[in-house]
Amino acid sequence: MKRTLAALSLAFVAAGLTTACAPTDGDDEERIVRTVSEGSIVPVADLVPDNAKRFTIVCPYESVEDVATRLGVSATTVPDLSKRDDSQALIVVTADGVDAVELPRDRVDLCSTEGAWPVYEKTDTATVAVTRKDDVYVVTR
Repeated sequence: MKRTLAALSLAFVAAGLTTACAPTDGDDEERIVRTVSEGSIVPVADLVPDNAKRFTIVCPYESVEDVATRLGVSATTVPDLSKRDDSQALIVVTADGVDAVELPRDRVDLCSTEGAWPVYEKTDTATVAVTRKDDVYVVTR
């Protein structure tokens, strides 16, 4: 019994240490805000972390299946925004898997342009335009 409790305690401590070092949604949002605040034209690849292979943005009302097909990932890794307009998501494919970060639209609006975002490679040289409207960075492609 004591060994089981000790093993469980060690597992909880290890899990806590792992998640304490992992980036949070807030870290991703801050990185994106910092990136778009740097100028009126921003490289789209600067929106994602260095370990990204490819990525896309999920906008309100997009179906999970459409996004998963477009990015070539499992639908279970894509947040469901199909019935919401208050959020957007950054989906990043890395060597370790798929990271999905849901972001509110009250600081940065990545979904002001009609139509779905394409899939970009981290090496892509495409740019996006950034304007500021009512304290919100509006990103258009």
